[in-house]
Amino acid sequence: MMNRTLLYTLAVLLLLLGCSKEDDPVFDQTPDERINETLAQYQAALSGAANGWNARVVTGTGGIFNFHFRFNAANRVTMYADIDTITAGTARESSYRLKALQQPSLIFDTYSYLHMLADPDGSVNGGNDGEGLQSDFEFAIDSVTADSILLTGRFNGTRVTLYRSSDADAAAWQNGNWRNALAFQYIGYIPEYFKRLALGSSSYDIRINQQRRTITFMWLDAGNNLRSFTTSYYFSSEGMVLVNPFTDGNRTITSLSSEGWDAANAMLRVRTNGGTAGTISGAIAPARPDREAPARWWQFAASQDSYWISFNGFRVNGVDDAFHVRDLPAFAFLVFWPAFGTQSGVTYDLLGFVFVEGSSLTIGYGAAWRPPVFTADGRVLFQLYGTLGTVPPGAAAAFNNTNALMSDPDGFYLVQTGELTYDMVSAKDARSWITWEY
Repeated sequence: MMNRTLLYTLAVLLLLLGCSKEDDPVFDQTPDERINETLAQYQAALSGAANGWNARVVTGTGGIFNFHFRFNAANRVTMYADIDTITAGTARESSYRLKALQQPSLIFDTYSYLHMLADPDGSVNGGNDGEGLQSDFEFAIDSVTADSILLTGRFNGTRVTLYRSSDADAAAWQNGNWRNALAFQYIGYIPEYFKRLALGSSSYDIRINQQRRTITFMWLDAGNNLRSFTTSYYFSSEGMVLVNPFTDGNRTITSLSSEGWDAANAMLRVRTNGGTAGTISGAIAPARPDREAPARWWQFAASQDSYWISFNGFRVNGVDDAFHVRDLPAFAFLVFWPAFGTQSGVTYDLLGFVFVEGSSLTIGYGAAWRPPVFTADGRVLFQLYGTLGTVPPGAAAAFNNTNALMSDPDGFYLVQTGELTYDMVSAKDARSWITWEY
């Protein structure tokens, strides 16, 4: 029995030894050949769309932006974008490439309108310095079909969807329809901080955040109660589209389209839902001031023995940093420090000018202010107490002009724009304001 078992075992071994040691390949191509073929197919899809691709980009800050891309087989791409009236009306060419990283990726490798959203310089896109609008210009390719392509940003996770464009879609960019739709950006030319939408006998204060692409409506209802509604928006070739419709009684607004900028009256003419005509113009006061905001703003920093920061100083009559504080050598920011110190029995606030000195920051000089007065109608009044430190001659104009505006006897409204941000707006004419961040 053992001999028979041994014979069976030897037979099996001989059979195994007689088999070929070569493995039959599972694929007809090497991994490199397969990935190169995939990339070639993707490039053919991108460049094969006769009218290009429409794209919707959702940034990390929540903004929704539209693009139009036309790719060619030589790794060049021409694009439009609804960032502003220039990018919406002027085609810009740059380069792109497809590359195998962790997965096939589409990379826009020279500066383009996409890079503007991701630019870490906040002055380019209105985002925070160091992060921009938290967008991308390198994308992993998630899926490709005949009519759509899905992308995910490799660094910030930006979601991008490309849709095959029709002839009419492409023409809307080339013929200026998108540029005209972005005429809403003309409201930035309205000199007053407060913007008011008038529709017949009704009016609504509106606040538009062009970076985050949100719009807020504020109004008094039938019971004279202050109401507020905020929604995201995006643009179509016909105007602004609200992600969530705004409703006030029998009125519902789903879209706003521009009917033209009236430069003589600093007014934007609009239509709601393509029908009802209205205007957006400036107002010197809000529909109802937040009466608690000034004291809330002051007390928040005072209770923590801390301060508010402004990087840009005052905007006056449409001019950012009107007093040129940012032009001062080594300037970092302004601080408003409640209850900074006490002298002769007076506890004073500090409006300080902070500068970079070596590897640290220092308050070079500043103005002391008596304790503020909070009025019953929601304003704060400041009274100058004195000067701290020595103001160099080259900084005298910036220092004195800033203090003169702070001393305006009409005072300021405080508008809370975020959890830790406020705009301090001149109650005289709403044409001067400063942003404070914590």
